[in-house]
Amino acid sequence: MFLNSPKNKDNLTRLQSFKRFLSYIVELPVGNFKSEHNPSLKIALYRGRYKLITYGAIYSFGDLYANFRKAFERLDWEKYKIESCLVLGLGLGSIPDMLVTRFKKNIRFTAVDIDETVIELAMKYVLIPKKIQVEVFTADAVSFLEWHRGKYDLICSDVFVGDKIPKGLQTEEALFSMKEMLKPNGLLLYNRLARYQHDIDACLRFNEVFLKVFPDGGYIDVDGNWIFINRKSAFR
Repeated sequence: MFLNSPKNKDNLTRLQSFKRFLSYIVELPVGNFKSEHNPSLKIALYRGRYKLITYGAIYSFGDLYANFRKAFERLDWEKYKIESCLVLGLGLGSIPDMLVTRFKKNIRFTAVDIDETVIELAMKYVLIPKKIQVEVFTADAVSFLEWHRGKYDLICSDVFVGDKIPKGLQTEEALFSMKEMLKPNGLLLYNRLARYQHDIDACLRFNEVFLKVFPDGGYIDVDGNWIFINRKSAFR
């Protein structure tokens, strides 16, 4: 009876506000988790955002997840009507989070992630508290592309195992499946690491495959990552 009293709720709110304030000074550990697909999942609160870290790679960081944020900042939103978005690789929900909270977009989201624990964490720490509705499929992204028949205005591919993209998601067949899921005038943003020379070399090889499927495409350099896009004209 006393746990749900107004006084306790006020104390909890003040504690949460203090932690958020403190996170702008120091990174606060929130919890350590593990799953069948990720033996190490760490959540931290930093600069007021929840960060998901695994294998030394940052999977999500709210609107500070800079690669997609910078791509969205360069997108000509007035030219494209984005009402539906497919996210391959949900992570902690950074892409829906920033599109709703930072860019103020009213979009219907569908997301895919192979790790049920990651999905639960995204729901608990980001999506439910911010009331962001996402239809989520627990599935391997490559398999999902083979059977799913949805159509979307925007597809964001952000699938990593550690710092590697599954080989099956880099094929011409996988890219063609994404193309088939795009509505007319739809947009694809495909994230790849490009921090070190071996990453850049892999990106250049992938670019040859990408342009076979999307001849009007290219990539945006977002400081350590390349975002491959199916329409260069859509971005400033």
